Amino acid sequence: MKLEKREITLNEADSLRDLLYFERSLCNAYGAGAQSAERKETERELLQFQQETQENEKRIEELLEKSLQSVGVSLKKKALAKE
Repeated sequence: MKLEKREITLNEADSLRDLLYFERSLCNAYGAGAQSAERKETERELLQFQQETQENEKRIEELLEKSLQSVGVSLKKKALAKE
């Protein structure tokens, strides 16, 4: 069965949403770890990892927006629809 472009794009968007959820969870875990770290070196490392994860989140959001735009859906419209 051949998938239409819209179906492929929506599957891609679902995967990106899953990845974005994972990155946000990871960012939260790094933040919690940094708060409970006893050594300054550990805290700095975890905060650096958290910052890198936040940058990844932004990239994933951009990819997700592009993916949804290609089928005529806006990430902002999706967010408004959930509220």
